[in-house]
Amino acid sequence: MPSVEDRLVAVLGARQGSGVLLTPELVLTSAHLFERGDAVEVVAPDGDGRVPCDVVWSGDPDTCDLALLVTRRSVLPLGTAPPLRWGKCAGWQPMPRCQVLGFPQVQRYESDELEAVQIPGTLMPLSGRMRGRYVLHADHHPPAPVPDGSPWAGLSGGPVFAGPLLIGIASGDPLGWQHASIESMPLATAFNDPGFRMALLDRWPDPPVFEEVSSAYPEDLVYEPAYAKAVKAAYSRLEIFGLDELSSGDWDLDTAYLSLEAQSSPEARPGSPEPRGRIEDLLGSRPRTVLRGEAGAGKTTLVWWLASHAACRTLPEQLSELDGLIPFVVPMRSLAARGITSPTPSQLPKIARLQVDKPPDGWAGRVLEAGRGLLLVDGMDEIPQADRELARKWLAGLLRMYPRTRCLVTVRPLAVGSDWLEQEGFEELRLLPLGDEDIRSFAGAWHRAARLECDRYADEHWAKRQRKRLVALELELDREFRRNDVLRDLARTPLLCAVICALHRQRNGFLPETRWDLYSAALNLMLATRDIHRRIHQPEGIELTTDEGRQLLQRIAVWLVRNGRAELTREQAVRQLESALRGLRRVRAQGTPQAVLMHLLNRSGLLQERSPDAIQFIHRTFQDYLAAKEFQESDCLDELLLHAAEEQWQDVLRLAVGHCGRSEERRLINGLTAAADAAPDRETEWPLRALAAHCSLNARYIEDDQYLQVWKSLKKLLPARDERELQALGRDVLAAVH
Repeated sequence: MPSVEDRLVAVLGARQGSGVLLTPELVLTSAHLFERGDAVEVVAPDGDGRVPCDVVWSGDPDTCDLALLVTRRSVLPLGTAPPLRWGKCAGWQPMPRCQVLGFPQVQRYESDELEAVQIPGTLMPLSGRMRGRYVLHADHHPPAPVPDGSPWAGLSGGPVFAGPLLIGIASGDPLGWQHASIESMPLATAFNDPGFRMALLDRWPDPPVFEEVSSAYPEDLVYEPAYAKAVKAAYSRLEIFGLDELSSGDWDLDTAYLSLEAQSSPEARPGSPEPRGRIEDLLGSRPRTVLRGEAGAGKTTLVWWLASHAACRTLPEQLSELDGLIPFVVPMRSLAARGITSPTPSQLPKIARLQVDKPPDGWAGRVLEAGRGLLLVDGMDEIPQADRELARKWLAGLLRMYPRTRCLVTVRPLAVGSDWLEQEGFEELRLLPLGDEDIRSFAGAWHRAARLECDRYADEHWAKRQRKRLVALELELDREFRRNDVLRDLARTPLLCAVICALHRQRNGFLPETRWDLYSAALNLMLATRDIHRRIHQPEGIELTTDEGRQLLQRIAVWLVRNGRAELTREQAVRQLESALRGLRRVRAQGTPQAVLMHLLNRSGLLQERSPDAIQFIHRTFQDYLAAKEFQESDCLDELLLHAAEEQWQDVLRLAVGHCGRSEERRLINGLTAAADAAPDRETEWPLRALAAHCSLNARYIEDDQYLQVWKSLKKLLPARDERELQALGRDVLAAVH
């Protein structure tokens, strides 16, 4: 069942007509085909013969010429058919490229056998306005008259489609047009009839919602299935960290998707009984949402999951309000890299660089105007802080222009203020750390995905051994998560949970004990042992040690941080590698900076080129970790301290302390304390005190006098005044305070 046209059926009773399958047992046709007590059957071109049915509702042929039939068995299996969509005309302008389907007299074989007809034409909404009908003028020459009636006899009840939307049911052949026009009953008219609505909902509780069709732009309906297919292709696959030991690591997103838990601020909805719950339950009732989450918390995965399922109309019931909307994914890191600050509606379909033809002129604006758009703005923290106010004004202006647009904005916890989009009607949700059960669920999904990869092995004996080993590792890791509180605390985000799963497998059950050891081991896994385990030697003629690969990636990472960017071009990356290669003679002898960049893109697993000439780290956390290491190794901690009050640099500072030696730790913490002492107000001082406390907790060596001074200064500011201050403390500091 590849298309909606396959829903066509012939209706056989006292008169022959046509109809359309709403469900495998529900048929919509014309009321004037029947008299009371008629025996009625339907037959589908691809079905297995005639199927008896009952007329469960029939309208007045003069005012609502529609009838609803229920078959006594399934006519066709519709499981693989695209969902049926309903439409209604939103204006009076002619709408070309429509069609009516059916089994008319004019199409019969010589032995009077039925044959289907497909009549393309232009729908003229105004032509039948007084009688409550749509009129379709056929594009081709009208059929010749027949002596005993209309050549279109038998077409009654046939579906009228505008693109993929069912908008009406053929009902007659108006006099005076020499069979060049066909009348139809608008589907929306029937739904206004209480009897029809009750009969339909009894048998089909969840029918489609009506979509408005702008009659001036029928090409939109032709383009949208191609756009949806491109969205599905782009966003239904996900790279799961650690699985690319086996292959590309590119997995069906639903295999890895974990329903995350989120929390709304109690002030947002006073009296709401559910301030906390699964993200799907909370998002459905919020037309505009700012979603805050830590690095690696799953924000981008959620955006991709929403986009791919909304485009394909496969979202769960809790998100039915979003199902079928047209998603526009706006990765803010890409905008910053391309110098776009205020994308227009016409730019929205192009930002993600989908593999689809150029849309019809003005299409995105018409989608937004009709309230059919789902705007997914991902990573507002990934543009420079100075540009965020400009981004807010752009988004606010766009939503005022198109007020019915649903919108989700993702951001790290402290990147923007709590009132950043409050005036535009946004509500805030915050992704919560993975609970103990969620950690085990994610680890289970990770190992299931790894076992699926074993199906690709040519050696079945080896594949069986690997599956058995993965089952044993999964059970062992589950026991470790239940037993080890420190390990569970490290696994509170999907990214770090995936890192733990990968390292547990690669190290045969031995795991790092601190966050820094975890990242270091992950980098070692990606940069060295990954190719060794895959028996790959000197790909592209270049071989890097772990330290050489790390040195090269550090230069790229620190450039991104210094420039407030999350992406860079090939040319910019090559310049950074040229600088790094001056001190790496062994690597320089193996190839050009361009060849080294290609090697890192192909082999490291840490850099990726998601679109032409836009290079980024697979996750911002690895960028920040490597940049922090470069600042420490190049004796640039003072530069870090100069930017300590800037939110984009604070994650780098948190990671830097784990790289520092004894004297560097003292210098870093003293610098943060001095910056906090000099802060002009509480708003600036609070995050600096929190940073100093975090560093004091994670320093490998800190003397008592310095430690006590840090906490004494922080406690003078307690208690926190609002949710934002609490979030600035972070889990480690918050736990120590309590």
